[in-house]
Amino acid sequence: MALDSWNDHKEQVRQATDIVELVEGYLQLRRQGRGYVGICPWHDDTRPSMQVNPERQSFKCWVCDYGGDVFSFMMRIEGIEFREALEMLADRAAIVAQKPTGGKSIDSGTVDDKQTLFYAMAWAEQQYHRNLLESPKAEAARQYLADRGYGPDTIRKFHLGFSPDAWDWLLTQARTTDITPTILEQVGLVIAREGQQGYYDRFRARVLFPIRDVQSRPIALGGRVLPGSQESAKYINSPESTLFSKSSQLYGLDVAREVIARERHIVVMEGYTDCITAHEHGFSNVVAVLGTALTERHVPLIRRFADRITLVLDGDEAGRRRANQILEFFVAAQMDLRILTLPYGADPCDFIREQGCEAFGRLLDEAVDALDHKILTVTEGLDTSTETHRASEALEDILITVAGAPRLASTAPSTARLREEQVLSRLAHRFRLPEEQLRGRLRVLRQSKRKRPMPGEGLADVAPIALSEIHCWDRELLELVLEQPQRVGELSKTIGPEDLTSPVGRRIFTKCVQLHDAGIAPDVDRLMLESEDVAIKSLLIQLDEQYREKESVDFQQRLDEVLASFARRKEDARHRNTMAQLKEGVLDKESEMEALTNLINSRRSRQAGPEPTDG
Repeated sequence: MALDSWNDHKEQVRQATDIVELVEGYLQLRRQGRGYVGICPWHDDTRPSMQVNPERQSFKCWVCDYGGDVFSFMMRIEGIEFREALEMLADRAAIVAQKPTGGKSIDSGTVDDKQTLFYAMAWAEQQYHRNLLESPKAEAARQYLADRGYGPDTIRKFHLGFSPDAWDWLLTQARTTDITPTILEQVGLVIAREGQQGYYDRFRARVLFPIRDVQSRPIALGGRVLPGSQESAKYINSPESTLFSKSSQLYGLDVAREVIARERHIVVMEGYTDCITAHEHGFSNVVAVLGTALTERHVPLIRRFADRITLVLDGDEAGRRRANQILEFFVAAQMDLRILTLPYGADPCDFIREQGCEAFGRLLDEAVDALDHKILTVTEGLDTSTETHRASEALEDILITVAGAPRLASTAPSTARLREEQVLSRLAHRFRLPEEQLRGRLRVLRQSKRKRPMPGEGLADVAPIALSEIHCWDRELLELVLEQPQRVGELSKTIGPEDLTSPVGRRIFTKCVQLHDAGIAPDVDRLMLESEDVAIKSLLIQLDEQYREKESVDFQQRLDEVLASFARRKEDARHRNTMAQLKEGVLDKESEMEALTNLINSRRSRQAGPEPTDG
């Protein structure tokens, strides 16, 4: 994509995204004056430190000293890079990026090019899907799916496929394309032979369940053997790859996302067939994990679409343990997690078929709050009057989980405060202890625990650039440029980027001049659009905010002062250079006398004034 088209695409996405709606998808905001405030997710906030400005489409936390635009927010809250944030916001706004003129052939791609890998995965999914629908050798697979109640519509909806019982079927199909075995290996579709040349297909004689990301792009496969197969592993998944990480993806989310986003409720099961069967019976907000339990990395993904999660588990001991482990992630994220425990030995797929959708719907409605589930499981069979040591351990376990939630401020929703009060009241009654004693212990646990990063803080370690790191006159210049970007041409005749002291100041001013020369006003919005650096975006917001906070600003007076200051700094630099040359004796007698004369005359004519120490 050409640079102009790329910037046009970014601007289109930015304008289509309301920052208030975006932030409210993650945090609770309340109106304050012309803007909004909320509890910042990036520090232990006890008062609303996050400010969202709908007019400038920006946000700022004054405690973290961090701010930016819609892209900055997505990058930090999701822990992703700029391009992924752009893709997510474009997808959210239903905006499709313009394709490069002439397109790009796969043979120009490499194993490091994600577009090449996406292309290869989409091609392979299509081959396997067509094989299931059309090949006579896939009859057993079609019959297996029909026996489970999956007709042609379901097969097409979930893009199901079939891999023949051959070692090189996919490799053979690829010979007529530009997709190399090396690319197929990179996405986990083939395996290199040990000790010899060549490759072989990873998936053989299996019904295939394509795994797609939220943008409906195939990124991996799950394969199930047919009944009677001699294969040892019933299920296998694609290995981790550039495209696929099983601990941050959910099967079926591409199909269910619209319903989930509308209902704000997601149901998570543990298998592909469980998920598909649920959809077949009208439960369209169901997804499945991919051979792993829910992890902390799933939280940002789920939070984009839902506020309430119902986790469907088998009724065995392992299921109970998983629920307790998972609970802490969602408590920390202040999300509503419910646990549906099926009768012992039952799985969702069989339960729905045998008991019907009404029975399963009732179980969903009756799903227990996850914290209640934990209290029930850790206190089951416990006699607090006699088993004092076990009772103490159980109570501490529960309080540690409760302490994992962000501390509730006075502005927190009344339901959240009431929930904590109810939990403490129940625990006090169950363990026969005063509520105040439990509150005291909860305070100690919250004060002593190391602050865990919120899910999606993979990019949060990027240190913001403090205003104090930039020389006061550099700050003054940049503030004036942001206030009246049309004056950049005038300023650049006197001041060049090399005249600024700080590297980041030089970068910003250089970009301002480049934009002005291209006929584009270098205002805050445009500068943030040009940069993919979250620290630069945050700094631009700080500079803009600082200028707006200054009262009775006389723009021309400040501009004259800035220009005079830079002129003095240039002159001082020339004087230092002259003094160094005189001290080193590198000048001839005539040049030395001329330099001394100029130095004396300059100092006599200069009317020095006190320089400010703060912009």
